[in-house]
Amino acid sequence: MAVVRTRLLDASYGQNNRVVVSVLRTGFVLAVLVLAARGTRAQPQDRPLPSTAADRLARADIVFTGFDVLPPDRLEAMKKKAPLQTGKPVALSGLQQTARLALAALRNAGYAYARIDVLETTVAPGHVRIEFRADPGLQTVFGPIDITGNTSVADSVVRRELAYMPGQVFSAAAMEESQRRLQRLGIFESAEITLLDPVNQSAGAPTRVTVKERDLTPFTYAAGYGSEEQLFADATWRHLNFLGGARTFSARGRWSWLDRGVEGGFIQPYLFRPGLTLGVRGYVWDVDDATYDVLSKGGGASLAYEMGRNTLTGSYVQELAHVRIPIGAQIDEPSRVQLTTLGVDATSGAQNGVLAALQFGATRDARDEAMVESGEVTRGYLAAIRLEQAGGWLPGRFNYVSVSGDVRYYRGAGRVTIAGRLQYGAIDPMGPRSDIPFSKRYFLGGSDTLRGWGRLEVSPRSPSSLPLGGQSFAVTSGELRIPVAGPFGAVLFVDAGNVWANTWALSARLRSDGGTGLRYRSPFGLFRVDVGYQFTPIEGLTVDGNPQNRRWRIHVDMGHTF
Repeated sequence: MAVVRTRLLDASYGQNNRVVVSVLRTGFVLAVLVLAARGTRAQPQDRPLPSTAADRLARADIVFTGFDVLPPDRLEAMKKKAPLQTGKPVALSGLQQTARLALAALRNAGYAYARIDVLETTVAPGHVRIEFRADPGLQTVFGPIDITGNTSVADSVVRRELAYMPGQVFSAAAMEESQRRLQRLGIFESAEITLLDPVNQSAGAPTRVTVKERDLTPFTYAAGYGSEEQLFADATWRHLNFLGGARTFSARGRWSWLDRGVEGGFIQPYLFRPGLTLGVRGYVWDVDDATYDVLSKGGGASLAYEMGRNTLTGSYVQELAHVRIPIGAQIDEPSRVQLTTLGVDATSGAQNGVLAALQFGATRDARDEAMVESGEVTRGYLAAIRLEQAGGWLPGRFNYVSVSGDVRYYRGAGRVTIAGRLQYGAIDPMGPRSDIPFSKRYFLGGSDTLRGWGRLEVSPRSPSSLPLGGQSFAVTSGELRIPVAGPFGAVLFVDAGNVWANTWALSARLRSDGGTGLRYRSPFGLFRVDVGYQFTPIEGLTVDGNPQNRRWRIHVDMGHTF
């Protein structure tokens, strides 16, 4: 019988935050693993690992010893979640993940100095016993907290974002959540939380919070060309520690052939408790579309509450909206009647009024935050729902309820990323159809929805082909994102969707398209060109009185479609 003992995971943190494996060679090596830990999260390094006996096993018995300090239900939950299971073949990745889960279970139960050894015993040819042997060490609470690296931001700002305090039972998950909060605050370039003096066990485990402040008054700007907005320029100035306390003040200006305007905002990141944020904004914005123009002047206030990856939002917005629809001399009488029904002056094409609305939303974002920031998401998902109610006891001309949902999914398959998106929305007037602002009606088509059509070309139309928008829509997109060489990539995509005149409508009669695109990651961001081809063209489609018989469209823009 050959026994191999390998130190797989070690709870100790060295001065350079590395957890190093010690290997005792007897017979053959079970595994050699080096982990790097940021704060409390260990991740395997991309380095070649030797072929091991465990990689070739057909069957293994899995045993956990020394875990009796854990509550039985927590231990059983950890065992069920572990990739390594009795009677199944052993893979090195499963061995690593199981050891990582076991160590996390101990650390989250207060055992800051826990260690795990992995032992293999050969029972018979092709059959081994793998034991995860725990040395929990001393159960601890959090001790003193040392904060370093901050110069302009007060210690109190850092402390209030921590999910733990001295005297609380030690938890690696609390350290990880604290690190996430600090990074999402937006004022730190980096934030890292580590366990101090890991060799000498203490009943009060000391931790160190190391932060690096970013530029607190950044000025960012962008300029370029897009197929929809054509030439554009955008500039934003922010003060990330306005009046102290990590409050943010921002001012933004934008100009393009499509839209232009200015806005200012203020964010209070800590309102009575961590995770609760207050935002206030004001704006003047003009959108000049081929379908309609809208000038909005207003502002609002919002509350957002973050709970890990979940965010709840509530806001109030009030604005004065001036909408104008370009009506040509060729418009017929039935079309004028339809416009009047929608609350639009059939002679001037104008619709003016005050919009006051309450908005509520819920979002779960399970995407990797670093990937989202870089713009290259290869795994995870996002799900969001939004409810808006205008009128009723609120001031203003308009009176409606709208509901919309958005789901995005990303999955890596080798070097290729599979990305998908599904959206649905419906808006319901509480009285006549004129209770809905024309600018809130739904249209599809363009670089972000149905790429076989131009911007807002897909919607119900009047008898004279005037786009009227709808009260329900659904759209879905799928992409294969393929790296090609260096900063260049390619995309294959399909889109399908439609807009319906009535509320809560949905049918299988969808407009669909497909195509390909080029991606180039420049120093200024991702540049994309897409060519979409209509599978189900719209018969008799006209734009500005011109027939649109061409079944393909070219879109140029920045960033991924979703």
